[in-house]
Amino acid sequence: MSAHPSNAPVRAELRATVRLAWPLALAFGGNQLLGVVDTAVAGRLGEVAIAATGLANSIFFGCCILAMGTLMALDPVASQALGAGRPGVARRALRESMWLAGAMSLPVMLLIAMVHGPAMAAVGVGAETADAVTAYLWARTPSAFPLLAHTALRSYLQARHHARPVLLGTIAANVVNLPLSIYLGFGDDALRAVGLPGVGFDGWGVFGLAVASTVVMVLQMVVLVLALRRLPPPPDAGPPTRAGMATILRLGWPIGTAYLAEASSFVVTTVLAGAFGAVAVGGHNVALQLVSFTFSMCFGLSAASAVRVGHAVGAEDPVAARRAGFVGMGTGTAFMGCSALMFAVAAHPVARLVTDEPAVVDAAVPLLHVAAVFQIFDGLQAVAAGALRGRGDTRGAMVLALIGHWVIGLPTGVGLAFGLDWGPLGLWWGLSAGLGFAGVGMLLRFAWGTR
Repeated sequence: MSAHPSNAPVRAELRATVRLAWPLALAFGGNQLLGVVDTAVAGRLGEVAIAATGLANSIFFGCCILAMGTLMALDPVASQALGAGRPGVARRALRESMWLAGAMSLPVMLLIAMVHGPAMAAVGVGAETADAVTAYLWARTPSAFPLLAHTALRSYLQARHHARPVLLGTIAANVVNLPLSIYLGFGDDALRAVGLPGVGFDGWGVFGLAVASTVVMVLQMVVLVLALRRLPPPPDAGPPTRAGMATILRLGWPIGTAYLAEASSFVVTTVLAGAFGAVAVGGHNVALQLVSFTFSMCFGLSAASAVRVGHAVGAEDPVAARRAGFVGMGTGTAFMGCSALMFAVAAHPVARLVTDEPAVVDAAVPLLHVAAVFQIFDGLQAVAAGALRGRGDTRGAMVLALIGHWVIGLPTGVGLAFGLDWGPLGLWWGLSAGLGFAGVGMLLRFAWGTR
């Protein structure tokens, strides 16, 4: 017996969403792997190197995140234009985003130069680590433009349901990153370790790791440019316009602000976890690394939902827009429910995948139990934010994110951790409370807006 025909649009939407989401999810996981490799190579260079690369990358991405989020306004702009049958307008929006990427990259680089000194002073790092951070950022900062350009290109390609090049670029980056990082970090010692003769290069240490990161970022951008050139060109809608750029900025700054609110709340939580000792921070970082990997699927679903909802909005089909949003949120919640079950019943062996230090594993296990709740809310808010982004409702998502993370999440976590002496466990319950508010709030806002 065949399924009820009324379910056919839902099944078709689910297939389209997953088909678009899985390459983006794997690409997000691949980018996480780049960071893991950098950390592993830096660890071989010594304690100063691993501390410097971690701090420098936090500064770099912290300064870039607002601009990256702003350029993600291309999700609704391009998707809605394509849904309305105006591919030339979508292509023009890409050009406008690329101009904005170039315009924003300079202030981003200046911001990195201005804040890295005060940031190191605030953390209280030693002179040797501070010098290593500065060296790393000298080589990493020029990758701001390729990073922002890649963000715009990715949004346009996924709006055209052409997401596999994003994954191919990430695969290429991982293939290049490991050997290049090792060679630029260690020089001839890396060649001799595999039986090759030296060439008189002593290695650049952390500076070399940053050069490798910049090279692979350029590589990822180039892969997307080549993929774009292989697509049939749409009708020309004219050169970039100030009005088009203004639209991207108007829709984009709330996206960037929401991402900044979430990322900064996690940074503050990590700093607060430091008050409970090195083992507590280690357990916190292990748990955070694990939930970041399982979050990869929801990143892909968030982007796919933005595209699918945006296409339906452009086609003036509110029923399809509502269906696309709820299919994405349902899929994300189901996937995160599975990962939540894994954390609930197998927290100890899962934590041992990251570290074999018994004390750190013991510190991570109760946090992973909280993550069983955390995961569901995190997935819901990520995909719901994508659905709202597809509608162009970026300010509503921003307000809910700000309230969730900074008005509810952090104060709750601080109260539980320090007021009730729950320690890092309290901080994680605070994160869960903030994500729960944001996720449910965004779900209700989407439901109300598409009623």
